[in-house]
Amino acid sequence: MQTLASELGVSRMTLNRWVGSRDRLLGEVNWSLAKPTLDLCRRQATGSGVEAVAQTLERFIATVLASPFMQTFLKQEGEIALRILTTRSSELQRNYIAYVSGLLREELPGPVGDLPIEDLAYLVVRITESFCYVDMITGDAPDATKVGAAIRLLLS
Repeated sequence: MQTLASELGVSRMTLNRWVGSRDRLLGEVNWSLAKPTLDLCRRQATGSGVEAVAQTLERFIATVLASPFMQTFLKQEGEIALRILTTRSSELQRNYIAYVSGLLREELPGPVGDLPIEDLAYLVVRITESFCYVDMITGDAPDATKVGAAIRLLLS
């Protein structure tokens, strides 16, 4: 934050007033990259319904896993990255769940079981995160194809 403040020609205190905190800034930067990527993956998905949801999120996680920026961020700042990406520490988690809620509403017009759409979206997001960050959680290799398979299983 000090380096960024210096480059902007403001004090660190001013920068913190503008962005709130380092976590919040990193969350905003990540969401600014994630949202257009999700939109692109959504446009590239074929079919409809469960298949469109599964393809969209599988492609998104594949893109995240292939991103040099994300790999560096996760490798160098693992615990901080997980906090920013998967908790209420930033707006990213809330934005991602809201995006998936909208996707589910578009593609699954009827109810899916007894869960409200927002709870189902939360569950779907957790599935994507589980397979994306599995190396940090269990040591296994991340695999975006498992995201699609798990979502198809859950929503079918």
